[in-house]
Amino acid sequence: MLFRLVLALFLIASQALALFPEKTRQLLTDAKEPVRIVCIGDSITGVYYHSGGMRAYPEMLQIALQKLHPKAKVTVRNAGISGDTSKGGLARLERDVLAHKPHLVTIMFGMNDLVRVPVADFIANMTQIIQRCRAAGAAVVLCTQNSIVDSPQRPVAKLAEYSQAIRDLAKAESLGVADCFAAFEAVRAKDALEWNLLLSDAIHPNMDGHKLFAETIAQTITGQEVSLRDEPPPPNPLAHTFKLLGEGKPITIYAMPPYDQHIGTTLKKLHPEAQITVKPWPTEGKTLAELETAAKAVRSMKPDLVVIAVPGQLTEKTPQTFHKHYAWIMNWSLSFGPQEWDVVVASPPDADKLASRLVKAQDLSVIAPPDSLEKWLWAQKVANPQDIVFKAQIDQTEQRYVERLPNGFEPQKPHDMLIALHGHGSDRWQFIREARDECRGLRGVADKHGLIFISPDYRAKTSWMGPNAESDVLQIIAEVKKRHRVNRIFIAGGSMGGTSALIFATLHPELIAGVCALNPTANLVEYAGFKDAIDASYGSPDERTKRSPELHAERLTMPVALTTGGKDSIVPPDSILRLAKKLKHVLSLHRETVAHSTSYDDTVKAMDFVLQNATAAKATSKQP
Repeated sequence: MLFRLVLALFLIASQALALFPEKTRQLLTDAKEPVRIVCIGDSITGVYYHSGGMRAYPEMLQIALQKLHPKAKVTVRNAGISGDTSKGGLARLERDVLAHKPHLVTIMFGMNDLVRVPVADFIANMTQIIQRCRAAGAAVVLCTQNSIVDSPQRPVAKLAEYSQAIRDLAKAESLGVADCFAAFEAVRAKDALEWNLLLSDAIHPNMDGHKLFAETIAQTITGQEVSLRDEPPPPNPLAHTFKLLGEGKPITIYAMPPYDQHIGTTLKKLHPEAQITVKPWPTEGKTLAELETAAKAVRSMKPDLVVIAVPGQLTEKTPQTFHKHYAWIMNWSLSFGPQEWDVVVASPPDADKLASRLVKAQDLSVIAPPDSLEKWLWAQKVANPQDIVFKAQIDQTEQRYVERLPNGFEPQKPHDMLIALHGHGSDRWQFIREARDECRGLRGVADKHGLIFISPDYRAKTSWMGPNAESDVLQIIAEVKKRHRVNRIFIAGGSMGGTSALIFATLHPELIAGVCALNPTANLVEYAGFKDAIDASYGSPDERTKRSPELHAERLTMPVALTTGGKDSIVPPDSILRLAKKLKHVLSLHRETVAHSTSYDDTVKAMDFVLQNATAAKATSKQP
C-alpha cells in the first residue's frame, strides 16, 4: 500500500511538473540547433569514485536525451563539486554555469545544506540561483536528491524536509521538479535490498542510482520515459595504461592473484620494451573486510592499473554486508575524483550474480580470465588509439604519431597500413577524431578493409613534408613494421596532408602501394600559399623543386586518386589537373562547384580506387 501511494505521488508530480521546461523540450524536438544543459550540484552531481570516476548523472542524462531525440545535438555539462552547498553554488554560478550560456539548468543541492545551511537560507540561496538563471535566459529544473541511510549526522527526516522545501519552491516559482527522492523511495517501498543496491555508500548513489537520476530528470524535461538499465560501462577501460605504454613511460600495476602473475608478462607481449612493475595484492586467508581495509592504501600508491579479483568463496551473512565491503573495495581502489588510473575487476570464479551486479553498478569493466587475457588486452588496445612518442633520429627531438588498429586485429596475420597526413594548422588527431567528411571517410575505409591506421604529426601544424617530416615518416614506418606484420603501405591526406602524401610517394615510390590526395597541390615552385611556413620547413629553394610531384610524375607508378574543387582558392586545382593527365593509374574527381573540401562519398570512392587497383596490380604481377 505504501509503495503504491509513494509511486502514485511521484508519477503525478513528475507528469504535472514536466510541462515547465517547454522551450528546452521544443529545442530537442526540433533538433535545429545545439541544446546546452548545465547540471549544478555537490558530490552527488560531480564525477567521483561513487559512480566509477568517469561519469555521473549529467553524463547519463546526455545519453538519455540522445536516446529520446537521436537527431538533437545535446551537450550536458557537469558542474558538481564535492562538499558544495547552495551557498557555494550561488557564488560560482556565473563561472561554472551561466558562462556556458545554457538553455536549461538543473539544480541539485541539499545533502550538505542539511548539515550546514538552515532551511530558510537554503531556500533563499536556491531562489537567487533560479532568478539569476532565468535572467540569463535559461530554463530551470529543480532536483531533489536521493534518499539515504539514516544517520545522526544526516537523518532521513531532515533530508525529507529539504526535499519538500525544493518541491514547494518549484511550485512557487512555476518550475519543473525532478523528484529523485520520491523515485528512490518508490524503489525502497517495493524492495529494500534493491534500494540498497542503488547506493555506493550511506549517501552517494552508485551508477545504477545515477541512471535512475538521469531517467527521472530526462522524463521531467521531455515528458517521455527512457531506460538506461542496459547502458554498458564506458569503453576503453585501459585508456590510461595504454596511453603511458604508447609514450614509453613505466607503469605500475597493483593486482590480486592470479592476475599478479599474468598481467605484466601479457602486457609485455603487446609492448616488448615496456617497463612494468607489478605489486601483488594478497587475498589468501583474507576476509572481505580485510580486503576493504587493504584497499585504503591504493590512493596513496597512485598505481596506473588496479586489478581487483576477490576470491569467489568470500561471502557475508547478508547481501547488504557483502555489498558494503565489496563496494568499498572498489571505492577505495579508485581515485577520489575523475579517474587518475585504470581499475578493472575480475568476476569471481563462480560468477556470483551479486558481485557482477555491483561491478556494473560501479561503472567498471570486467577483465578476462588469465587463459584469455592476451586476446582481451589486444581488444582493449584496438579500442584505444595509441598516442606514441618517439625520438626523431634526424634531430633527437620528441615526436608523436597515433596508431589505430582495426577491429578484429590479429597480431599473427599481415595487415595493410594507411598513413593519414593532417592539413595545415592541425595535428595527428585530425584524422583520428574529427567528424569532417575527409576524416570519417578515411577512417571508414580503414575499418572496412582492416587497415592499420597511422596518423603522424610529421612536424605538426606547418610541415608540408619537409626533410625532417620525411625522415619522421620513414622512421614511423620502420617502427610499425617492427611491432606488426605490415603488408602494403598506403598514404593519404587532405590539403597540406594531400600534398605531403604525393610528395612522400614521389620521394619513396618503393615503399608506397597507393596514394589518395584530397585537395592538394602538385607544384610547390608555383604555389604561393603558406610561403613562410613552407620555406621554413623546406630550408632551401631547391627543396621546392625536389618536392613538387608534378615535376617528377614518372615516379608515381602506383595507383593515385586525386580530388579537386573548381572554386578552391586555398589550394587551386590547376597543378593537380595537369598531374592527373601524366599518370597511368589515376582517378581524378574534380567538382567544379566545390571549394577546398572533399565529400564523404568522394573520399571513400578515391580511397577504394587506390586499394582496389593496388590489389589488382599485385595480382597481375603474379601471372606468368
